Amino acid sequence: MNFFDELVIPASNNHIMLLKYMLTISLLLFIPYISMMMGATFISTHFGKKGKAESNKIYLRFAKDIIEKLTITKSAELALGTIPALSIFFAYAQLLYTAKTITMGMLALSVLLFIISFVFIYKYRNTFKLEGIMNAFKSISGKNALETDNENAKEIKEFEEKNLSTNSVSGSVGKWVLLTAAYIFAGSMALASSPDKWANVGNILQVIFSWQTLFSFGALLSLAGIITGGAIMFYFFSWDGGLKDMTEEYAALVKNTAGKIALGSGILFPLMLLISYAYLPLQSQSPALFFYTVVVMIVFLIAGNFLYSMFKNSDTSSASAVFLLVFVLVMFNIIKDQVAFGNAISDNVKEITKISAEEHKLIKSKTIETTGIDVESIFNQKCSACHKFDQKVVGPPYNDVVGKYNGDANKLAEFIFNPQKIDPAYPPMPNQGLKKKEANAMAQWLINKVTKK
Repeated sequence: MNFFDELVIPASNNHIMLLKYMLTISLLLFIPYISMMMGATFISTHFGKKGKAESNKIYLRFAKDIIEKLTITKSAELALGTIPALSIFFAYAQLLYTAKTITMGMLALSVLLFIISFVFIYKYRNTFKLEGIMNAFKSISGKNALETDNENAKEIKEFEEKNLSTNSVSGSVGKWVLLTAAYIFAGSMALASSPDKWANVGNILQVIFSWQTLFSFGALLSLAGIITGGAIMFYFFSWDGGLKDMTEEYAALVKNTAGKIALGSGILFPLMLLISYAYLPLQSQSPALFFYTVVVMIVFLIAGNFLYSMFKNSDTSSASAVFLLVFVLVMFNIIKDQVAFGNAISDNVKEITKISAEEHKLIKSKTIETTGIDVESIFNQKCSACHKFDQKVVGPPYNDVVGKYNGDANKLAEFIFNPQKIDPAYPPMPNQGLKKKEANAMAQWLINKVTKK
């Protein structure tokens, strides 16, 4: 049995529908967020390194601005990153219940790596804030004051060097761990939608060195590039009136970077999309999947046309419309992937609902209504003369006989209501004249008492 089967309860049809909605919503939050995180971290570390090497303040400002804008706020890491990642894991664990696949182990690893990468990336982001505080402190204190106070100057220099080292290490570790997490995540999604491979793929290396994983990751990466390009234009030029105090040179750098990333990714996206579609097994394909694939291509062409026009004409006024179109593209792409996944697990879902129905039936058979009955009074008046829980009296001790019913209150109630001779070592139990409801309540009470002992 899959280890993760122990962590979940088989879902009913209604719960499976809710799980699919929850999964889609979680992906709608998570995919754009990690896309912007990847884009922002790689661009920021690139321009940060280049800016330090060339002492270029524009590059350094861009490195700072993009990591702050596209990672949004620290609370976004929880609301858009960690919680959706855990929700996705939980939903897949429920939907792949009893499935013989390593998908859940891989997904668990990717979620862990995502959370680790978030910690490093936000630590990297904080180094820019510390640098800003230090620059403000220098400005207030004055350069001459620091030069005359050798001890303070030495401490400040050490702090700056430590902050610079933290910036470099945190940014590098964060971006590569995030990229690794995204690769494993893409491989997990691809494997989950390929039930024909579940039995044959037994370790993570088979997934990592798989063409299907490579092209699925390529589709995710190219989509991330489109999202990043659209997000840069939106947050720098449209959101809340755009970024303040941008020079023409700085604005040109932002537009050029966003344009190259968005349009370059846009060239790769349809190719990766079609190859990933071709790798899906027949069980995962359907007319609905084909329809959503066509819709994704149409939305991509519309968004791509807007993107190309915006960058060609250097017109940032349509940045909000482009960002909205990119989000619509992401939405339909996620729906497409979930249709493929739904097709893939259709047999597994039937098995889950069957197990759920059986367990529900078993629980219902062991649970009866006991309200409104004074069970202890009935026990004292009719039962205690012949029975004790741990000692033989006229009849056998309850601790010995109640357990034989395996918690089935209905069976025990039937015996109490209409007793039959069972054990020749004891005299037959006389009918106590209880009503059916009283026998039910007595049975449930006895089971609860013996279970607690």
